[in-house]
Amino acid sequence: MTHPRENEIFLLKRAIKSIPPTFPRDEREKMFNIVKDFENNPEAKAEDIEAAIVKVGKESWAHRKAYEDLVAGYAQDKLQEFVKKAMSNGLRKKYEEFKKAGGDIKDFRRGKEFEEAFTPEENLEIEQAFFSAREELSRYIEDIIKKHRDEYEESLKLYEQKQRDLDNMIESLREFALKSEKWAPQILDKVKRFEQGWSAVERDFDEDKLKHEIEYWEGVIGLE
Repeated sequence: MTHPRENEIFLLKRAIKSIPPTFPRDEREKMFNIVKDFENNPEAKAEDIEAAIVKVGKESWAHRKAYEDLVAGYAQDKLQEFVKKAMSNGLRKKYEEFKKAGGDIKDFRRGKEFEEAFTPEENLEIEQAFFSAREELSRYIEDIIKKHRDEYEESLKLYEQKQRDLDNMIESLREFALKSEKWAPQILDKVKRFEQGWSAVERDFDEDKLKHEIEYWEGVIGLE
């Protein structure tokens, strides 16, 4: 059985590897040094590593989103091409049928639809195919980044501002916990879940749900 600490270290490595090549290299190296520190410290707690995953995700979020836009605009078909190339013949056919039927794998680790369509072994192969495809895509997209660097930088600025706005919304939700001892644990749990949205190994940030939570707790606290 995998120890929670080992699993969190694996996820931390995966989060760092998901960071696009446009992210500052020296900052990425610092992140890998954090991994080494955890690996060399048997006393490191799983929750501390989990916090590091969120920190890495938050620091790279705007870069990841800007990079995703670049991929969507200039290389989206290539990603799918590389994904299919990395799959075995049998799984590739099954995957293509799943996509043609309207299947969506964006949240395949939790999606009931995906779980019913693929076995756990196929799930793992698909995940590995996507990691392999992203690495190949990174090499392919190097020239695209050079040609469209200004576009990427503009997109990055927009996402950095978007992240500041979302961060402010999270803090607004956190403030409700200071106003109600009764509801504080529940509110802070929601805050933690939204902060995990920065991570590259969890669901992406859900702005609409965050707005709903703020409106909901504003009403609840207001009635106290």
